Amino acid sequence: MLNTPQQPRVRWKPGVFCSIPTWTENPQIPIIESICRRHLYPKTPLPISLTITYLAEGAFNKLYTVSVSTDSSDSPELKVYVFRVSLPVEPFYKTTSEVATLAYIRCYTMIPVPEVIAYSATAENELGFEWILMEKVHGVPLREVWPRMAIRAKEEITKEVASCVLQMRASCRFDAIGSLYCRGALKEEEGVDVLDARHEAYVIGPLVTAFFFVGGRRLKVRRDRGPYLNDHDYMLALTQVELEDMKLLQESTEDAADYDKDLAEDAPDIVHATHKLQDLLPSIFCRPSTPLGASPDPPKGEFVLYHHDLSLSNVIVDPATCKVTGIVDWECVGIVPTWGGTYPQFLVGPEVDEEPEALADGETDKCLLKMWDDWDKMQLRKVFDGVLGQCRDSGMQKLKREFRMQLYTLGFSVRFVERWLRAHLDDCRLLAPN
Repeated sequence: MLNTPQQPRVRWKPGVFCSIPTWTENPQIPIIESICRRHLYPKTPLPISLTITYLAEGAFNKLYTVSVSTDSSDSPELKVYVFRVSLPVEPFYKTTSEVATLAYIRCYTMIPVPEVIAYSATAENELGFEWILMEKVHGVPLREVWPRMAIRAKEEITKEVASCVLQMRASCRFDAIGSLYCRGALKEEEGVDVLDARHEAYVIGPLVTAFFFVGGRRLKVRRDRGPYLNDHDYMLALTQVELEDMKLLQESTEDAADYDKDLAEDAPDIVHATHKLQDLLPSIFCRPSTPLGASPDPPKGEFVLYHHDLSLSNVIVDPATCKVTGIVDWECVGIVPTWGGTYPQFLVGPEVDEEPEALADGETDKCLLKMWDDWDKMQLRKVFDGVLGQCRDSGMQKLKREFRMQLYTLGFSVRFVERWLRAHLDDCRLLAPN
């Protein structure tokens, strides 16, 4: 499996829970303007007024608004685009798979997503970063209107988002775990495995997930990024990356840019806990005998495209009508087992035993407001289930999600994982393979 070396212009610094990527230099606005002119209006004879303004910043990206107008007395034109610049946290693959995923969604579903105008999946360009130029979805992030929305309006939004999830579950089913790529984007000489995606224009290739690059060191270790024909191999790959990461950390010196002193102190315990998780793996995840490259017979379609971050920031709505106008931020969106997804992020919350006391006008009590927010989320989850059909979640599916969560928790609290292991290790050895 090919390991792409880390590129310049990004530095990993210790954060509250793990190392986080930071920019060593900012994208140059004049260069962004030049790129946009070249791709938006390469041959137009009209004078173009093109303005680049900073829009927002995510964990791995900076976003800019591109406002374009033409001086034409007959038909003046005003258009708005988004230019997104990415840090090289997973060079080439993150950008390439996101572009393919957006194209696939536009082709095979009715989910509103932005159209990609142009992109560069390499930092070897005049900007020095990977970038995507796309149309700007009309509307505002749901977070801007959600707090003042009536519960009925929230129910309608929930139904629309549930419809988008239902479309992915129905129309975006595959026979392997991985990320989508346009056919031909991954050259054979790159040394990566690809599987057919049931559609002539697409293939399933290496999985793009933050777990494979978080902290920066993981770009330097051997990573089996798939594609995987079963969830056993998928989970095994995650555990192996955790072990390789801890090995490299323990071999590093304190002056290394990606060295994390607190994590290094926990590394021996993390390694021990990861091995214990591997002991549980065969009891929880069944490994079919189908070899890589061979299609299951018949195809099961048991893996689905899953947007893991359907948050208030990534659902775009019309502020006047509160109708969904777009779903954005499809980076690191991949094909995962059906047990992997539950409710959208903005509906996740605890179960509430009884309805809280009524809110007074202008209520400011944060505790009471939080209780009502949790109550509303619980009611909205029922609305979500009404569109998709109530999830018949088996105990084994829940156990699989818990297992994955332990892997995600190791770097934050290995003690929490150790308690989970003590509670489950003996019981899971008694379980028959599913």
